[in-house]
Amino acid sequence: MELGLHLGGGQGGGSAAMPTAAAAAGDQTTWVDASGFFFSVCAELDVGELIHGEHFNLFEAMSALEIMDPKMDAGMATTKYKTADEAIESGAAPINLSVHQLVDVMDHLLACEATWHKGHPLAQTVFSCLYLLKLERTTPNSLLHAFCTSVRATCSLVRTTVALADIHEEEDFVTIAYGLPVEGEGDAKCLSLLSSVEETILRQLRFTKGTASSKRKGGQDAECLQDDPALEEGYCQAILCRLRFRKAFFRTLSYMEKPQGRGLEMARKHIAAALSELRDIRLSSAFLDPSSNVDLAKTRNQNLSSDTNSRDSGLVKEKPSTASGRPAVGFDESVNRRLLAPTPPRSIKILCWEDALKYFEQLFEDLDQICSLPLSLGLEELLQFLVDFQQSQPDLFARAQLQLLILQDDKLLGQEPMAGALYKVLGMPANGINNNQQTQTFVTQASRLMQHLLKVMCTNTAWQRRKLGRVILDWANLLQEVRNTLQEESWWTDNVIMAWAAEQTCWIVTHFLMLGFQLDLYAPSEYCMLYWYLPSASLRPKNRFSFCSLSSKKKGKKKKGGTSMKVTGTALKDVKLTSSILLIQCYIDLCKGFIWMLAALTLDCKLVNRTPIFNTEQERFLQRFEILFKVLAPEPMSYFQFKEATCHNHFSYQKSYDHFVAVQQRIQELGPAPTKAPELSAVSRGQRAIDVRKMEQVALRNRIALQIVHQAGPGDNLRVSFEFSQHPCFPVAVVKKS
Repeated sequence: MELGLHLGGGQGGGSAAMPTAAAAAGDQTTWVDASGFFFSVCAELDVGELIHGEHFNLFEAMSALEIMDPKMDAGMATTKYKTADEAIESGAAPINLSVHQLVDVMDHLLACEATWHKGHPLAQTVFSCLYLLKLERTTPNSLLHAFCTSVRATCSLVRTTVALADIHEEEDFVTIAYGLPVEGEGDAKCLSLLSSVEETILRQLRFTKGTASSKRKGGQDAECLQDDPALEEGYCQAILCRLRFRKAFFRTLSYMEKPQGRGLEMARKHIAAALSELRDIRLSSAFLDPSSNVDLAKTRNQNLSSDTNSRDSGLVKEKPSTASGRPAVGFDESVNRRLLAPTPPRSIKILCWEDALKYFEQLFEDLDQICSLPLSLGLEELLQFLVDFQQSQPDLFARAQLQLLILQDDKLLGQEPMAGALYKVLGMPANGINNNQQTQTFVTQASRLMQHLLKVMCTNTAWQRRKLGRVILDWANLLQEVRNTLQEESWWTDNVIMAWAAEQTCWIVTHFLMLGFQLDLYAPSEYCMLYWYLPSASLRPKNRFSFCSLSSKKKGKKKKGGTSMKVTGTALKDVKLTSSILLIQCYIDLCKGFIWMLAALTLDCKLVNRTPIFNTEQERFLQRFEILFKVLAPEPMSYFQFKEATCHNHFSYQKSYDHFVAVQQRIQELGPAPTKAPELSAVSRGQRAIDVRKMEQVALRNRIALQIVHQAGPGDNLRVSFEFSQHPCFPVAVVKKS
């Protein structure tokens, strides 16, 4: 069969037919090397020109494999083994392993497990282990069998948790098993298997540490792990900490599965044990490293020579995935590649040993934060906890555990239905609730939206911002519906509901805009408009009264007694300025400081700002805030309002300086209040204190930068740029000579 290729250029280039290998149908297909053809075509094509085939349209082009892309073009270069049975028959996975080989298998499995958590398929990570593919073969080796069984049982729990949470994408986590033996009948007994082999190793460790007489007495019961007595204790300790880590990991997940948070306290104990065992595993690396063994000094010198040659040749040696630095036996990722069809197999790189340990240390710290979450938190405090929790950039599994804890059986923290929690937040009286059908309808709709919001807040940052755009529209529609349908005679209920819905919408809008800074979506030329828009979205508890007053004036409502219920500026003064309100005022002052600072630097031609050439400032304004034009609260702001507020030439460095000073003064007024807020968890209080310190540093450093710029006077001898080194949403000015 001849394959003809038509070469079509952007300017109507010519065509040419390139003969390729003749191939018969069926199993007689012949493959030939096409590299020469591709190189010749690349030499003839100009930039922008494509190879066009008769049955190869734009859709196929967009779906085609990208040659040399590590994830799209993994290729079919495999080892000599095509199946697990073939590899095992060839002796690639022996059962009688030496002790150092056993430790290497344990370490590489841990690295594979961390790589799976990072978003790569089970088939090419954990189940690249030939022992897991045929677990029944490992029964004669009790230590290997117990460890592999516990790994499979843990992976099954992790996979179930992520699937139930349903907050993952393929790039986050791959739950598809591809027919692999992820679950087994004996997995529930993995703890007893681990305890049995742990007792055997402990007996050997006691024998190794015992006196000569005790060794003679117990010599018949103890079985040495290897031949060198000087290394026996080190190997026993290395194996013990790995076995105990697997036990702590499995128990942590088991207790976190218990309903209504009943197992969180016990889970924290096992999390502490897992972190302790991880420290011991890290310490065992010094013993297991071949360079620490005198008998392997010759091997060490050879490795050093090999590393030197690699550096000289420009090659970078991959970091090992085991503590010893040796490759582990019994692994081959290519044996499962046929299971991944019809998608191409990913070309992956297993995490190195150090990165795998760091991942699990971070994971258990995140799980500890989740288990420390008070089950009595209200909705507002819970949302704040979610924001604080995301600051550490937790991986998917930790976020999945948090989502399942928050929304257990469609109940908030497994304690009460969402509707009941909303009634508490709104402070509605118990009597009259059943008599108001419209209020019930609102609470039902708000419950559904709040559940969806909590679920979205547990996703990764990029996906979270993308989904919040839709969430904003849902809450805006709810607020508009409340405004149009609530009964006029229930004045108090109307205003409480509208104020709360408006506050939630403003909170979502603020978080939506803030996430853009964390994701580095904004250009420096957009900072001024963003900091100008952000304060308008800060409708918070002290603003509820003004929103209610505005609504009441529009409708002219009165209380049942006939006296009108007005909320004026005097009432606002009586509102206690809590730490939350003071913090929001700090954010507003920071935004105002940046508005004046950016405008003054622009007028003084000192701002390093690359103005985009593909769209105008008004177009960029629309791109950033168009979605907010459809909401009732915060009140939409137009581009012309922005220009009117920032186009005047009266901007000065002194005004910006004063706003940064105001931030520091408010932080002094706050004092230790953020760290003692009883409504927040200990983790949230700690995060709040960190946030306050970051804001203080931003204000201080920008004050210093303003002093330098002001003293330099007008001209272009200085240039100012911004970097987010202190706070994820508020930058620090960097002044340099031009």
